[in-house]
Amino acid sequence: MDVLILGGTRHARALAQRMVDDGVDAVTSLAGVTSSRRPLPGATRVGGFGGVDGLVDFLRENQVKALVNATHPFAGSMTTHAASAAARLGLPLLRLQAPSWRTLPESGEWTWVADHDEAARAAAAVPGTVLLTVGRQPVPHYLPPLADRTVIARCIDAPDGPLPPRWTVLRDKGPFTLESEKTLLTRVDVMVSKDSGGSGPDPKLVAARESGVAVVMISRPSAPAYGEEVATPEQAAEWVRARLG
Repeated sequence: MDVLILGGTRHARALAQRMVDDGVDAVTSLAGVTSSRRPLPGATRVGGFGGVDGLVDFLRENQVKALVNATHPFAGSMTTHAASAAARLGLPLLRLQAPSWRTLPESGEWTWVADHDEAARAAAAVPGTVLLTVGRQPVPHYLPPLADRTVIARCIDAPDGPLPPRWTVLRDKGPFTLESEKTLLTRVDVMVSKDSGGSGPDPKLVAARESGVAVVMISRPSAPAYGEEVATPEQAAEWVRARLG
């Protein structure tokens, strides 16, 4: 195998398509957390590796020549495992992720927090309706502080377990338009999001600014230093071609 892509993002999908177009022997690996998935270009695998040792075994057994970590910026465990496994094997590693939203001018007006527990407390301090755009897995962090609040939890799959009476699950999948985000945010006073990043502001952030909705933004976790990093699938494809000669 030429390249293993750790996927689950739009960037990973775009890179997988470029690998197909270039005739590169690439496989995209998905964690399998989301049940509703679109088919990906090229070969795929679904499921974990069994920690660092399992990933090392997979890379070695499949004679992988290069590893691209194109997971979500908040996939901290997978990012750590990828760096450890690649370093152990001396394997070229690339981190493909969109630039942080911290560079946006309006980011100085947001409440930046370190994790979901801090985000829940910050959202609870703002009166009114809360919109959670953090996915389904972190929802339990928000239940105690926001149990009596009106909350809209937007996620692809519904959270596990019962939710408070004033909570609504909005099952939806992006990309979203600016107009649809504006319509949603007319019902919202504070929005909680993660610094997924991008080359420009996300429509929900534009809508929040224009609607006067407060934003609580969760900072990206720290990442291992091993490997290189690029911001676009085009740059990643160039990196792969250089590594494969």
